[in-house]
Amino acid sequence: MMQKRAEITGEALLHAAATVFARVGYADARLSTITKRAQVSKGALYDHYGSKADLAHAVIEAGNTRFQRACRPFLTSRTPAFEALIGISALLVDPAVNDASVRATFRLLTDIPNHPAADTTLYTTWLSDYRTLAHRALVEGDLRDDPDTVGQLLVDTLIGVRLLAAATDHLDDLPARLITAWDRLLPGLVDPTKLDYFHEHVRRQLAVVVDRDTAPPHPLTA
Repeated sequence: MMQKRAEITGEALLHAAATVFARVGYADARLSTITKRAQVSKGALYDHYGSKADLAHAVIEAGNTRFQRACRPFLTSRTPAFEALIGISALLVDPAVNDASVRATFRLLTDIPNHPAADTTLYTTWLSDYRTLAHRALVEGDLRDDPDTVGQLLVDTLIGVRLLAAATDHLDDLPARLITAWDRLLPGLVDPTKLDYFHEHVRRQLAVVVDRDTAPPHPLTA
C-alpha cells in the first residue's frame, strides 16, 4: 500500500512539474506551485526528488521516452525511410504525443541546455533516429544527399520551427510552418521525379494529426 501511494505521489509530482515547466519555463517554475498543483507536501517532493534540477531531469527523461515510443513504429515498420522521416516530423503536432512531458522537454532543452540530462534528451535521440533513416533512404533511392548531413539538417530545422512557434505563442500555426519547411527542403533532398509525391505525403501526414486534434471527443470519453 505504501509503495503504491509513493508511486501515485511521484506520478502526480512529475505531471505537475511538466505542466508548470511547459507553461513558465525552468527559471520561473516554483516548487511551491508544483507541490500545490500535485496536491502534495514539500516533504513528499523531497522524498522523491532532491532538487528542482532533479525534477527537471525526470521530466526530460519522461518526455524523451514518450517521444521515442511514438517514433518506434516508424523505425521498425516497413515504411519507406523517407516517408518515416516525414511521419516523425508530424508527431510534433500530434496531440496523442504532445503531452505535458513532451512540451516541457522541448522548453527545457533551451532553458537548461547544459543539464546533465542533455546526453539523453529528445534532441540526441531524434538525431540518431533521423541519421539511421536517412542512411536507409539513400539505399532505397529516395534521398540524394549525404545522410548524416541530412539527418542533422532536418532535426535542426524541425526543432527550430517547433521552438520558434512555441516562443512566439503560435503553436496553432505549426502544421503550416512544417509544410513550408518541408516545401523548401524537399527540392534539395529528393529526385525531381519524386518531388510531387513527397510534397503530397507531407500534407497527408499532417492532415491526419490535425484532423485528430480537431475531432470532437467521443461521447464516452468527453
